[in-house]
Amino acid sequence: MSAPILATLKDVCCRLPGGDRDAIQDVTLTIYEGEHCALLGDNGSGKTTLLRLLRGDVWATTGRIAWMTDEGEETSPIAGRSLAAIVSPLQQGVYQRQQWLLTGLELLLTGFDDTPLLYGSAPDHQKTACVTLAKSMGITALLDRSLPSLSQGQLRLLLLGRALVWGPKLLLLDECTDGLDKANRQKFWGILESFANSHTIIMAEHRLANIPSWCTHRYWLDHGKLRKNVPQYKKSPTTKVRTATAPHLPEDGRLLVSLDHVDVYVDREQALYDITWDMHQGEHWRIAGANGSGKSTLLRLLAGDEMVASGGHIRRWMPGRTQPLRTLLQVRKAYRLVADLSQAQYDYDVTVLELLCSGIDNTVGLYRSFAASEEAKALHALKTIGLAELADRTIDQLSTGQLRRVFLARAIMGNPSILLLDEPCSGLDAASRTQYLDTLDKLAETGMHIIIVTHYDEDVPLCVNRHARMDDGRLIVTS
Repeated sequence: MSAPILATLKDVCCRLPGGDRDAIQDVTLTIYEGEHCALLGDNGSGKTTLLRLLRGDVWATTGRIAWMTDEGEETSPIAGRSLAAIVSPLQQGVYQRQQWLLTGLELLLTGFDDTPLLYGSAPDHQKTACVTLAKSMGITALLDRSLPSLSQGQLRLLLLGRALVWGPKLLLLDECTDGLDKANRQKFWGILESFANSHTIIMAEHRLANIPSWCTHRYWLDHGKLRKNVPQYKKSPTTKVRTATAPHLPEDGRLLVSLDHVDVYVDREQALYDITWDMHQGEHWRIAGANGSGKSTLLRLLAGDEMVASGGHIRRWMPGRTQPLRTLLQVRKAYRLVADLSQAQYDYDVTVLELLCSGIDNTVGLYRSFAASEEAKALHALKTIGLAELADRTIDQLSTGQLRRVFLARAIMGNPSILLLDEPCSGLDAASRTQYLDTLDKLAETGMHIIIVTHYDEDVPLCVNRHARMDDGRLIVTS
């Protein structure tokens, strides 16, 4: 006897608003209860759009989608929302952008009504369910924390809890372990495995090593078309050998950054403790550490987005300059941050070309017209990252991986002295990761300096020659 059907797609096409082609093309698929599957494919292949179709967040242009509810077959997208929960970078970006002062407990409670905020008092039995779930997930300490004070990984775990707390039959995961340290990745998959008997899980993933053994079905998306048999060459991708040479440490490198007994508070909670650290010209740093240890806060501090508490000092220089930077405008010119948070805050209906031009002045939004030479520079930057064909698309039409590469190009438009990168390879397929890291090594060869935060050793560019880790808000230099 076959397993019950949860959802069916028949000859489904989907064109997103403003798109010049179908993001999903003639997809026919049946989702059976208990059959966990992984969606594979390159950046922009349609994985996220397919998950959103199954959730009912976008509608099919042509074809038919049906969900099997307790009342029988339903074709309204509302039925998808009653059946499925989703955890995605898009969802996380909403909370990062809005900076709502929700606690972790309040975020979990929003899952019962599938609303972004609470619009009334939650009953006691829902609060009890949230506390019980948080205990089983090992995130009880996050229940009283405010969302703005959470790291990317901590917020991701809470969003998983929000999805699970109301007991959906179908759980949709879009690159959900990106940004999690090794311990939290193992926790994440352990939590899912414990729910696998009662939930059907569909995950979009680029790193094959992150797909758990109990997720036995594979589908490959290629330019919006679904293949049930993953091509053999995609099952065992090879990694391009990168041959850039890491620069030697200069013996008399001039100071670029100096932190002296620095403390930082975020939403009235201390995030960084008594950091004293110098970065010299010719150094490229990798900052490691667990989720919530303060890595992203350190990058935001360097970029001028966080302030030093009274008693500490930070000084920044540009290469070849003897005087430290004095104003925030100078800092934002010389230091450019590429991170999920900065990406999420750019909620404007602009084209890719316009986004890159905004990087010249490092503004969120457009405040002037740009010269033909500036637009030509932006087009060249797009060509460098292999996305020249996307120049006229609006940024809301891009996949997560495409957008991440575009934001790197935006950052380098201003010719910064130091490039600050927070989990920059999240959401990138294997080929795009290789190209991204090659680009960083080439930038380092031109004299640009790199500080990168990543949990994956394979995501460290070859130019990196210094290492440190964050441990509960304290910086420890390791080499």
